[in-house]
Amino acid sequence: MSRTIKLLFASALLNAICWIILIPVWQYPDEQAHFAQVQYIAEIGGIPLGSSSLDTTYEVAFSEKILNTERDDLGNNKFTYHPEYHIQYSNSEYGLNERELINLPHEKRQNLVKNEATLNPPLYYFLGSTIYNFFSESSFFTRVYIVRLMSAAIFLSTVFITYKLGQLIFKNSKILPIILTTLIAFKPMLVFSSTGVLPDTLTNFFFSLLIYICIKIILENLSFFKTISLLIVIILGANTRQHFLITLFILPFVMLEQLIFNKKSRKIILGSAFIFAFFLYVLSFFVGPLSFIRQLDYPESSQKINNPLVNLTYFEHLNWTIKHSIAEVWPWYWGIYKWLSLSLPPVVYQIINRLVPIALIGLLLKIIEIVKTRQYKKNLPVIFLILTSTIYFFALTTFDFFFRKNDGFSFGIQGRYFFPTILAHMAILLVGFNKIFEVFFKKYAKYALLALAIAMMSFNLFSLAFVSSTYYDFSNLNTLIAQISQYKPIIIKGNILYLIFGLALMSQVLFLYSFTRDILKLKS
Repeated sequence: MSRTIKLLFASALLNAICWIILIPVWQYPDEQAHFAQVQYIAEIGGIPLGSSSLDTTYEVAFSEKILNTERDDLGNNKFTYHPEYHIQYSNSEYGLNERELINLPHEKRQNLVKNEATLNPPLYYFLGSTIYNFFSESSFFTRVYIVRLMSAAIFLSTVFITYKLGQLIFKNSKILPIILTTLIAFKPMLVFSSTGVLPDTLTNFFFSLLIYICIKIILENLSFFKTISLLIVIILGANTRQHFLITLFILPFVMLEQLIFNKKSRKIILGSAFIFAFFLYVLSFFVGPLSFIRQLDYPESSQKINNPLVNLTYFEHLNWTIKHSIAEVWPWYWGIYKWLSLSLPPVVYQIINRLVPIALIGLLLKIIEIVKTRQYKKNLPVIFLILTSTIYFFALTTFDFFFRKNDGFSFGIQGRYFFPTILAHMAILLVGFNKIFEVFFKKYAKYALLALAIAMMSFNLFSLAFVSSTYYDFSNLNTLIAQISQYKPIIIKGNILYLIFGLALMSQVLFLYSFTRDILKLKS
């Protein structure tokens, strides 16, 4: 199926490029703040010092002003709570203030005027600044979009890891690895949060890579190379986002699994675990995000608590979290856009809320089958993915509990915060769907799986069109192309857009055609 896989990756790339083009500048989550940190490193050097110093340039501040994303004291802008709002467009391929912005003198890139840049760990921003510097003489929009393309490239790496993991988990199937890859490559909210200027895409990649290595250990046993690989991924992940350290609560279960099922290599396992822990402790003196390893308590717990929520119990918070997750986080997980103001039509969530329980029923049937047949070792990868998702959920819940106890309100967990484990989520759901399809459709199960891939790709196209329709006028094709062209690099203005969008649609059709042919050739 090599031709099908190539078409899948090509269509995933072109789809990501379409999202990059159609989502206006600063419409990804806090994109202007993330770009401000990239620009600070590229133009000023070093890392922003924090709230006590200025870290955002005049160029970024001016762009926020003309694009109406400048936030007030409450953190809101003209898009917040107003999904129908969009900027005013001109009648040409250049926006009303576009030329003024791209013609700003070079020193405006180094003129710091306010504090807005993020203070996340630096790895993503150093990578972004490196790409930025290659295009330092280009226009403002070229520099923004080239960093977006870097994010898309990282996302494609996650798609590749997904395919390789699918081959491990579903090693006896030629269909399921491609279905899993399609679910990840075309999940619209994931594509959205992976193609802007924000570190989510790199966090998701490292977390997916760590899950892949863990599954390799479970299936092939631990080795020195895999131990070192885990260390490297944890260091890189911790320097991308702080919550990547949740992985440290997952790894002990991999070691435990090895001790139970890999009796011949227990000395190697214990030695590797000791080396891993030792180097991790040493690195905690040099890698800032790892410093908590040397602390005996959770950082939040040492703060003085002076609010009425001090008596909140963990189980009360857990109950609230479950209700909040169902009511708000779940819709965010599938698609909330435009500064959290735009949700998809209710029918979309109604369909999802009927499909997912079907998969969970299938998963339950699979678990019952595992218990009855006692084939635990054979199904360890699926068990591990369920465990990983559970640990991640409770880790975020526990963090939010401490935050709520100290600050009197929830941190505000969004759906995309769970995307580091989305590979596990989609694999688990696919296991459930596959079991249901086998039970009810039997020899036609492969066609039901194909329908699942088509459904996700259709969901992606609908979401992209729906979100875009709130930014641009779709009533006239020439007007639409003119509006999309505004506030963009010159290379993606005008007629070239027809070619890009046409190639994106064609690649998806060709992929589905090739995949369908492959499925038809398989014996039932």
